Amino acid sequence: MSLSVFQSLWAMEGLPWRGAPRWPLEERIERIAAEGFAGAAIDLGAPEAPAAERVTPLLRAAGLRSHVFAFVNDNNPLPAALGYAADVGAELLVVCGQVFPSEIPEAAWLVRSWLAEAAAAGIALQLETHRYTLTNDLGFTARLLEAVPELELAVDLSHYVCGNELPDTPDARVDALIGQVLDRGASFQGRIATRCQIQVSPGFPQHRATTDRFRGWWERGFRSWRARAEAGADCVFCCELGNVPYAITGADGAELSDRWAEALLLKAWAEELFAASGQ
Repeated sequence: MSLSVFQSLWAMEGLPWRGAPRWPLEERIERIAAEGFAGAAIDLGAPEAPAAERVTPLLRAAGLRSHVFAFVNDNNPLPAALGYAADVGAELLVVCGQVFPSEIPEAAWLVRSWLAEAAAAGIALQLETHRYTLTNDLGFTARLLEAVPELELAVDLSHYVCGNELPDTPDARVDALIGQVLDRGASFQGRIATRCQIQVSPGFPQHRATTDRFRGWWERGFRSWRARAEAGADCVFCCELGNVPYAITGADGAELSDRWAEALLLKAWAEELFAASGQ
């Protein structure tokens, strides 16, 4: 079994930290490849999301694989995201479903229709755990997983910690629900959050406790993935430290920490924790 660490192209926007000029797309991709990332994740909702015809040759020249992340709603239907994913040769489409059925049967029908549509297009689909989407509520998501056993998740727990204001201390209900989510994780995303901030620096000492919590969750997720995966399978961890307003800024409007350096730290941690999960 192997781990492939991806870097989000959205997370490359606004870099370098406190520097100018900003890295152009070509340099962003070159830096991702030079640091040993396996691929790049293209977020179609990002302010600087590149056109498929521009980014595809750059990724191929750099030897990078690609995934596509997309918000799906009435204005951005699933076929558009599937078309883009096909154009760039993406291995995976990660969907943030901005639709809000109130009952599980309706949600399950919708998710199954997405899975069928993606399968017909020959593209793997995972549903992301994300605020203000179908998976916004942790309890609702757990019930949806029970109703759609074939559904796989792209797990980003930062949205639950912040969006659901999860307790800082151990909580039996939270632990059980997080466990259900991790047990359906087919890929994982790297961002650390507190109850009130969606993205905090993993290097700041005041965030040590929440950093340790996320590291523990990621290792638990890797162990669960190993128990479910077939021999020779590849697990993906995507570093997704977002640009402003995800990144916290000071009074001068500048970010408080270097997201690129932190992405490399998350990459190293993911590799360390994946190795530990196999012991």
